Amino acid sequence: MTDIDLNPDGPHGPAHTTEAANLLAGCVRYLNYASMAGSGGLEYPGDVYGLLGALYTATQRLPQLCDQLAAFLAAQVAAGCLADSQGRDPAIQAGMAADLLREAATRIPALTAHLQRAQNDIAGLYVKDGTDA
Repeated sequence: MTDIDLNPDGPHGPAHTTEAANLLAGCVRYLNYASMAGSGGLEYPGDVYGLLGALYTATQRLPQLCDQLAAFLAAQVAAGCLADSQGRDPAIQAGMAADLLREAATRIPALTAHLQRAQNDIAGLYVKDGTDA
């Protein structure tokens, strides 16, 4: 298991930031396996309900991250400190990436809404105990 301090106040540094993103990717991979039929990672509809709540909380936070990544790239371009190893114009490359990040930020709320609706749809589900008709 990865030991990482997720205090939003830091520490912050490029390696720590990348480690946190890799942890997120690893968590999604873990959830993919844990939610497979027969894996034992889910037992009741309430397990899915809780998982959906955590997932939509995470997706709600992604637009801010995308916007901040786009702003960082724009600041690097404005500072004139970028180059490109393939000989392309770094301002164009960073601008295209920033545009895609901002577009992603506008699409993520739809994902969040779908996860919230799915959670609402299963709010009353439970496993029959034999006394149900």
